[in-house]
Amino acid sequence: MRCASCLTDNPDGNLFCGHCGASLRLLGHGAGRTGGATRATAPLPPKWGELKIATIFFADIVSSTTHIAGLDAEQAMEQLQPAVQRMCEAVEVLGGTVVRTMGDGILALFGVPHTVEGHARLACEAALKLQKAFSGNQLGLQLRVGLHSGQVASDPQAFDSNIGGGVHGSAIHLASRVVGVAEPGGICLSADCLALTGGACEVRAMGPHKLKGIAKPTEIYALVRVKSDAPDQHFHRAVLSPFHGRTDELVTLQNALHRTEQGQCAVIGLSGAAGAGKSRLCFEFAQWCRARLVPVTEARTQLYGYATPLAPVLALLRGWFFHMAPADDDAAARGRIKTRLSRLGVSASDDLALFNEFLGVADPDGMPCALAPKARRARLLALFGDMVRYTGATTSVIVFEDLHWLDEASAEFLDVLVQSVPGTRTLLLFNYRPTYKAHWSALPHFHEIHLAELGAADTEALVRELAGPHPQWQDAFALIVQRSAGNPFFVEELVRLLLEGGILPGAPGPHDLASRVRALPATVQAVIGARIDRLGATQKAVLHICAVIGKEIPLPVLQRVARYLAGQIDREMDFLCEAELLEFLREIVGERYFGFHHPLIQEVAYNTQLRARRASLHAAVAAAMEAHYSAEPDEYAALLAFHYQAAGQPVQAARHLSRAAQWLGATHSTQAMKHWRHARELLADQPRAPDTDRLRVKVGGGLLQLGWREGLDAAELNQVVDEAVAHASEADRGWVQSILVTQGRILHGNGGSADDYVNTVRRAIELGSSNPGRAALLQVTLSQAYSWAGLSHEALAASDQAVPDIAAVEAAERAALGFNPERWRLALRARVLMRMLRLGEAEDCLRRMEQIGADGEDPVINQIALHCKIEIAWCRRDPDQAQRYAQASADAVRAGSNPYLRATGKWFDGIAALLVHDPVRANCSFVEALELIRTTRVAVDIEDELLAWSAECRALADDTRGALDQARQAVELARQRCHRIPECRGLIVWGSVCAKDGSDGAKLAARLFERAKQLIAQTGAAICEDGLRRGRALLAPPA
Repeated sequence: MRCASCLTDNPDGNLFCGHCGASLRLLGHGAGRTGGATRATAPLPPKWGELKIATIFFADIVSSTTHIAGLDAEQAMEQLQPAVQRMCEAVEVLGGTVVRTMGDGILALFGVPHTVEGHARLACEAALKLQKAFSGNQLGLQLRVGLHSGQVASDPQAFDSNIGGGVHGSAIHLASRVVGVAEPGGICLSADCLALTGGACEVRAMGPHKLKGIAKPTEIYALVRVKSDAPDQHFHRAVLSPFHGRTDELVTLQNALHRTEQGQCAVIGLSGAAGAGKSRLCFEFAQWCRARLVPVTEARTQLYGYATPLAPVLALLRGWFFHMAPADDDAAARGRIKTRLSRLGVSASDDLALFNEFLGVADPDGMPCALAPKARRARLLALFGDMVRYTGATTSVIVFEDLHWLDEASAEFLDVLVQSVPGTRTLLLFNYRPTYKAHWSALPHFHEIHLAELGAADTEALVRELAGPHPQWQDAFALIVQRSAGNPFFVEELVRLLLEGGILPGAPGPHDLASRVRALPATVQAVIGARIDRLGATQKAVLHICAVIGKEIPLPVLQRVARYLAGQIDREMDFLCEAELLEFLREIVGERYFGFHHPLIQEVAYNTQLRARRASLHAAVAAAMEAHYSAEPDEYAALLAFHYQAAGQPVQAARHLSRAAQWLGATHSTQAMKHWRHARELLADQPRAPDTDRLRVKVGGGLLQLGWREGLDAAELNQVVDEAVAHASEADRGWVQSILVTQGRILHGNGGSADDYVNTVRRAIELGSSNPGRAALLQVTLSQAYSWAGLSHEALAASDQAVPDIAAVEAAERAALGFNPERWRLALRARVLMRMLRLGEAEDCLRRMEQIGADGEDPVINQIALHCKIEIAWCRRDPDQAQRYAQASADAVRAGSNPYLRATGKWFDGIAALLVHDPVRANCSFVEALELIRTTRVAVDIEDELLAWSAECRALADDTRGALDQARQAVELARQRCHRIPECRGLIVWGSVCAKDGSDGAKLAARLFERAKQLIAQTGAAICEDGLRRGRALLAPPA
């Protein structure tokens, strides 16, 4: 038997749910069984079982024991029972709910079970009314009243109680202490309660009180009176009809389109608080555009935007550019992709595979995209920009809503969209809340429109249209206009509540009408809560499930979760749509999709449910979504992880997060890193188990692989490595090797010792491997580590060791590496040979690299090759070649905008400048490169080499002091990092400067040159020999 409250399956004989305690007696013995038939009449969920902000009302009779002393039980009852009954009546007449009656007092709630506006003020009025009723009574009874506002949880086990069931929460206990502070005939309230009255009450401060069981002192106030002229509180939200007060903004949008038609593109941002009318204005403008036959494309972000990265971008691409139809199968979608890309002049197989994979229609028989993650992301963004420019040849409008929920991965595409529209006939229209700040807001073609509240005249017109022509209700209209403060949605909700409550059709007196209007909800959340509380039990249960599913509700998912309501879901969804709590969105291949009439409806429906119930629903939703999205598991993995985490299933959540991170790592590594970190956090407290340990290793490995590119600080790096190695040691030796190598690479890239990098890689190699490709890759990595350490002969030997099996590196390891292993080996080898002045062999390696090809390669590998070519040109004193390669590097920088490429590009430009005897330009380039490295902390491993070049440049410009300073820095830093060749170059420049500074300087220079000679012998860096020879010549006695 399935519980209607938390969806837990229970044995048929249970009277109450074993998970949440809800009664099962309404289900009957055939309803809700797993796999069994479902009754036509759905079980009623508990009336209670929610979280709400309420005002707790305690009242008791002072010295009641003294009053009944000497009376028998019946006489005591006859004296106190009428008093308690009078307390109940005073509370209930003002909308309070009596939860419990004691012999001499009551506990009541305002705002529970039904949400009401101004519950704190109502409680104050009830307290005053109660004290007035007991003032001077014949029996001499006096009351004390205590009030406090806070969150309370209702008890599902007591849902059938006639007087409100059980309530729980620390707020109840605090309120019970507040009443003890009140004097006979007095009313005390806490600061929290006073704050929610909105200035409606006149009070007298009683100072902080230490209440029993409450850790911190509580500010207490004595209530004096409720003011009749208190300001009201409100919250804002949009409505879709009628349309008032936005004529000027609509004309502004229309004029922007006219300018766009003339080739003056525009990006318009509509900023406004929730409910200010942003969506309605976009809707009206879109309708106006369509009437003029101007194409309009609409996209919107999801409330769970962070959990569904790229969802709005994927939807935009599928509809706007590729014109995919909902009924298209994968083959048809691939056909559309190929056709549309061909119009951009794009036909490369990697580009087709890239978009097929990105849009979830990869060809199972085709070759996968060979592009590396960074190259893939850069190519996607570049082609997206081309699409914007291509479609911009004709006038069109793109509307993108709710940017305040936009995920980081989609934000990159939005940036490209904004930057690509200049020169087109495309108008971009965005809307967002004021908290959203775009860094492109300073662009000249961007204009922001802030939606302010409606004026009094427009607000009144809106009220009249909603309520109808009823002159006798003028006072009510005026009060609604005043309280709504120009917010369209709030106006609609106030009128709706009055109409549904039967206030407007009658003819109450002015005073009664005023008090009843003021008692209405003062915030949008309260209004929505009141509407939800008026639903039937089944309708409310469906709405609660929808709130957990999310902003977009696929009907098949809802049907899977609410199987116990299978026969009624369609009818209840229709009712909720008619009530304008939900709305039909679209139908795709026979599947209907619904959404909330406004996001705040979802927020209220979600947040009022108990955590235990939400967790059970999240688990059911996750299972339903996993089945529903089985054909697109990667795209929806992050959303599934969100639901599993909310369900209290962290291992399942981490498993799906790791899948999302792997999928996203190819296009947005920053977001992928966040997923890996989140997955690691989820697994931190989980007990050891083989499957969990394997997942921990996978998460640690993924975090380290991306950390190489994105950057990890030393503390986090070491912690991740220790955890991963501890768990991987028992599972997969290859993972340990990969983790160790990545650790060494990252530590060195962050400024660590090259010798430590060598030792780390050697440690990984010593573990052994039965996989020849992995062993070869470890040797290439060792060659790189030796190269950084300046141990050239060892680097060449490791490179030779890798040759026999380098082609055996598996596809997964190639993908993780991000480039072709053989090209990497050749690039590293060329650099070592170049430093040994074996230039012909180095050039042979570079030619072999080019023969392999670089399609989809990480541009950093090409940059290593360019570095070799430029330094070969330096050795041969060939300025033309150096300038050509420096220009090629600059072109790569413009294409990729990578900090590493920018830093090395400046370095190469400096070398080329030195070859044409322009030390000023060279020095500027070296300084800019150093600044980039020190601000971005990227390419830190070349900092000492740049310092050595900068020192040499300054020496050529006769800047003795600057050359000496840069050379000393280079030597110090190179020694810290065990970079022997930069140390050697720095020593030579340092010695050359000192050699010109008298006898003492010459002595120091001789020692520096001797150390440089030793380093050349150790490293084989023949490239430094000419500089050493010229430096030592400065020490020779004059002829």
